[in-house]
Amino acid sequence: MIGSMSFGNVPAGILAGTVEKLLAKTDEDDLAAFYESELSKMPSDVFAAFLEAIFAAFRERGESSEDAAEGARTTLDRIAAREDGAARALLAYARTNPDLIREATALLVARRPDLIGILPSALQTALAERLTQPTA
Repeated sequence: MIGSMSFGNVPAGILAGTVEKLLAKTDEDDLAAFYESELSKMPSDVFAAFLEAIFAAFRERGESSEDAAEGARTTLDRIAAREDGAARALLAYARTNPDLIREATALLVARRPDLIGILPSALQTALAERLTQPTA
């Protein structure tokens, strides 16, 4: 379930960098399974931001949004309209691309740090622990 943990006092760059480091240690299959369970519950703005992060990760690899939708055997319109499991198909296609879901998560946090609550609670907890550790 999407949580309410806030990191509003942490600069966006530090937050994104810390999330990226934690994601490197996160099992991508677990991350994908989490998103699969949350897709239907995501508010529209969160859903749109999450999809944009996935498409941005594909574009960084040289694959257009249209190509990604085609690879998922659906269309951009069906994905955006949340039709017939189209977003789930995109997520399944993303899973076939190593590290893409991690990259999309890092992009999401970098672009929309206010949506940190979309992350799995274990990742949010690890983030809170990391950010509250005294610096040496």
